Amino acid sequence: MIISVENKQRRRAVFATLLFIVLAVLIGTNASFLYEMNESVRFFMTGIQTSYGNAIMSAATFLGSPLMCLIYAVLLASVLLLANLKIPAFWVIFTAFGQIILTQIIKFFIHASRPVGHLLTDTGYSFPSQHVVAIWSIVFILFLLVTPNINSMILRILIDWILITLALMVMLSRLYFSSQFASDVIAGYLLAYAWVVLCASLYPTVATTLKKNFWAFKEQEI
Repeated sequence: MIISVENKQRRRAVFATLLFIVLAVLIGTNASFLYEMNESVRFFMTGIQTSYGNAIMSAATFLGSPLMCLIYAVLLASVLLLANLKIPAFWVIFTAFGQIILTQIIKFFIHASRPVGHLLTDTGYSFPSQHVVAIWSIVFILFLLVTPNINSMILRILIDWILITLALMVMLSRLYFSSQFASDVIAGYLLAYAWVVLCASLYPTVATTLKKNFWAFKEQEI
């Protein structure tokens, strides 16, 4: 299989899902201790803002925006199509666009308000962070599909750390600008991991179905 996950990754995904549900329940019930934690983090982040920090965090927010993450996914899918890997390309597009839809559905049902002082450009509900779900989904997709095929260990480690650093900077930027609470950011990471592992777990079944039933995928490697 071009895309596969191990049992330990599935167990982690189940654990991430349970933690996400716990956070969602706490947010939905307005748990006081979680509110106090979120406010403490928000107060700290607003106190360290500088013009230099604003520039760096603005860049991180832009690079990790949902739109940019969809562009990354389309570019990756295009490369896969050029390599005649149609099924993995389909999987990338489904996973990347699916996380946007899933996150928006969850946002609608939880309908958590954003922190006081957030940017005017940040609209909609706060939980979970769409930026964080988007960027970590792309990172996890690359971890499953791209970096394992890099022969050079040094290059593989370097790319992994660049991707992780970017994702962490995006998480930090959401807190820095009071765009989301800490719980929203954590939930975004958990949701991204669970979603990508779920999609990867379904890949063998989907790939086999596409190969058997659609002529465009008949000759494809799965």
